[in-house]
Amino acid sequence: MEPLIHSNRLFLRHFILSDAKDLFQLNNDSEVLKYTGDVPFNSEQEALQFLEQYDAYSKTGIGRYALIRKEDQEFLGWCGLKYHPETRQVDLGFRLSKKYWNQGYATESTQAVLNYAFYTLKYPKLVAHTHINNKASRRVLEKCNFQKIKHFDYDGMPAILYELENTNYVLKEIQAGETWAVRHPVLRKGRPLEDVYMEADEKASTFHLGIFYKNQIVGVASFMEDTHPNFSGHQSRLRGMAVLPEYRKKGLAELLLLKGEQLLKEKGRTLLWFNARIVALNFYKTLGYITVGEEFDIPKVGQHFVMKKELN
Repeated sequence: MEPLIHSNRLFLRHFILSDAKDLFQLNNDSEVLKYTGDVPFNSEQEALQFLEQYDAYSKTGIGRYALIRKEDQEFLGWCGLKYHPETRQVDLGFRLSKKYWNQGYATESTQAVLNYAFYTLKYPKLVAHTHINNKASRRVLEKCNFQKIKHFDYDGMPAILYELENTNYVLKEIQAGETWAVRHPVLRKGRPLEDVYMEADEKASTFHLGIFYKNQIVGVASFMEDTHPNFSGHQSRLRGMAVLPEYRKKGLAELLLLKGEQLLKEKGRTLLWFNARIVALNFYKTLGYITVGEEFDIPKVGQHFVMKKELN
């Protein structure tokens, strides 16, 4: 298996079936599992079955990675990423065999995975959590610049949630014309450039958001004062939200939408609505939006539902 990530002393790769023995031994140490809430494998065969069923790489494109020392190919443990669909967050975690503690391997591998997540995969943010009493893991996260967010209950254990933002991203208000670089290839591909123009783009009540990665605009959204006849309140409409293909499934659309909601509340708006493409319904529902009425077709664009959310 080819290495995926390199650091000075280590490399990380996907798990392979022959890791079963090492994984069994790693999880058979009560001190290693002390703060995790996990239970040991009953046998090496059970560890093998776990590896045979481990599908994170194929399902989410990321996962926990075997941590290998370069000088002797020794399996030290694992470090890597995990997608949590219920919170839509990417979590960084690590676990090393006790004999490799206090040698800087946890910090080195965590920093290497951070670089991979932020520069190769281009995630805008990572989270991590650790048991409140796990001082060693807390030190590793804080050395890597993770910030404490809150104390919380994680699977019945007292834990601390940490967060680290990717400073390569900037989210800010932009001018209408700046949205076209994303709107056109995503929403109006193959059509004339002027088809991306919307009449309300230049109105004083409209504002546009753009998210940039290393100064390249990669996602946009526009919020326009517009009244739907079936709704009440001080309404706004979301239009033209788009993210370039290579930056999708990283949480950028959610960042744009949540920032828009925040600004709308500050402006006294009480409801946000829009026409949502069928493929995006589940995404919007996870953020509290509901469908209204029947499915309908927008010519040259496709099937849609009206969706709305009260901005309390």
